[in-house]
Amino acid sequence: MSVYALSVIVVTALLLIIGKRRKSKVLFGWGIAGLTLMLITMGPAFILGFMDGFAEGVSAR
Repeated sequence: MSVYALSVIVVTALLLIIGKRRKSKVLFGWGIAGLTLMLITMGPAFILGFMDGFAEGVSAR
């Protein structure tokens, strides 16, 4: 996992947790924005990796 991916995950989790506990809409909003960024940037890689793994499993039979 790259440093970028790990830092986005950590910052997003912290923003969501702190925003929810302090009832800060600004921090929670930034947490949602980070979650959206994570889905956009890491989602396609996850889907492509799953498809590659599935294809390799089917061809191994």
